[in-house]
Amino acid sequence: MDELDLSAILPWDQGEPPAPPRPRADALPWQPPRDGATVIPLTAADGAAGRFDMRRFAGWLRDADVIDQGPIELPGATVTLPYGMRLMRRFDGIVRQVYERRGYEEYDYPLLVPSSVLEPSRKIMPLDGALLFAGDDADWGAERKRMVLTPTGEGAVYTHWAQMVRTSADLPVRAYRRTRYFRPARSGRSVFRAIEASDVYEFQACFADDATAREGFTDAVAMARRLCAEMHVPALWGTRPPWTNNAGVADVTVGGDVPLPQGTTIQVGSVYQQGRRFSEIYGVGYRDRTGFHHTHHVTGALTRRLVLMHLMLGMDAAGELLVHPDLAPVQVAVTLSGGDAQEQDEARALVDQLGRLGVTGSLDITDDRKQVGRLHQRWRRQGVPLRVYLQSRRRPGDRTRAVVVRADTRHEAVLLTDNAAQLAELLPAALDEVGTGYLARTREFVRRQCHPADRNNVREILAARAVAVTPLRATREAVTEAGSWGLGEVLGLRRLTEPALCVVTGEPTSTVAYLSPRR
Repeated sequence: MDELDLSAILPWDQGEPPAPPRPRADALPWQPPRDGATVIPLTAADGAAGRFDMRRFAGWLRDADVIDQGPIELPGATVTLPYGMRLMRRFDGIVRQVYERRGYEEYDYPLLVPSSVLEPSRKIMPLDGALLFAGDDADWGAERKRMVLTPTGEGAVYTHWAQMVRTSADLPVRAYRRTRYFRPARSGRSVFRAIEASDVYEFQACFADDATAREGFTDAVAMARRLCAEMHVPALWGTRPPWTNNAGVADVTVGGDVPLPQGTTIQVGSVYQQGRRFSEIYGVGYRDRTGFHHTHHVTGALTRRLVLMHLMLGMDAAGELLVHPDLAPVQVAVTLSGGDAQEQDEARALVDQLGRLGVTGSLDITDDRKQVGRLHQRWRRQGVPLRVYLQSRRRPGDRTRAVVVRADTRHEAVLLTDNAAQLAELLPAALDEVGTGYLARTREFVRRQCHPADRNNVREILAARAVAVTPLRATREAVTEAGSWGLGEVLGLRRLTEPALCVVTGEPTSTVAYLSPRR
């Protein structure tokens, strides 16, 4: 195949990065920070992007109690720390909601399978050097590769389906699971590349015929895009060119990529229209009056990379996080310095009322001012959207003084109230402001990184380490030629609404490509 059929290419339909949201009206009387400091996002043009590296990013995540790469000396091996686990629980809930709304049901499959389970896959996947084997001393002594840690789910899932599916009444099957992938990696400590990839939310669907499988593929792509939207990670989705990807595993592959601060991109999700290639080698099918029919499969995965990219895109140049309220384990963190029994009850009532309003709050009461400072320093590093200092009343008749600090700008609002619980009605709107601030920060960066390009400036854009969005024919020749420049790679293709001149051939084309700088 030297040219992709237009029907296989993802339509443009809002293919450009989403626009930054309009600013919201101030919910509180915000004032600049008292120290006069200005928050510089990591992704800002004058931020730390030029000196950004993965090792520094991993160190910032450790400081925020998210992950630690230090103890386990294997490529990409990480210890997930308590705050990281809380973030992952929030992510897990979002994934399950998105998947299950589309009719996918959760299964669990073993991570360790007999080597024979993956043998059929060798017919269409290059597995030499791509597997991690397991065994006991007797196996190693006999040089026997008895078991393998699964690099993807196809082998285990399709072996199961071969026994589960008998008639068309058993179809469709829509399954997902939270799993781990095991793949060899000789070197490197990137949080995005590991021997043991954690928190992979893989999904598979099995259909009776090609027509329903195509509908299922379209639905799966929409599901993947919906999850990115729910995570507030603006990804660039496109149809992968088969000539620079593993075309043997799917008829059509759609991938989602996110720009990184240093100018490259990283894949956060993928969806595959596999056709019958796997059902034929694993014997998955159903029988009717006309004979035996192999099933049509759709598969894909989104992973914890979405969480990591959410954190990276919200981070500031000093390595402090900004977490969107939808993902934040704690949305409003409150401290009360001392206070009598009545003030403490009012502070607890504030957090309880926030809970009734759908806002997750926490409360720490202490007389130790240093402890208050340490708590707010930690919450600031972890990107808690709103922090509230409650100061106890000094004398009878005084009002409670509250200082509310927002994480995106660190602007402060000073409020006086007769009862701290009354603040609960004001804080949800302020929380929405922080969410808008997160979206403005991330979307402005992605839009700034993506440049419309033509034959006159495409190489200049790639050399400046930005993503070029440029007309490109969906042909082997054009894709290969663009890659031969040595400046970038074709991430994906989209269908144009109006023809434009191909950046390689100069001829009219109905497709546009995302070209990403090389690493």
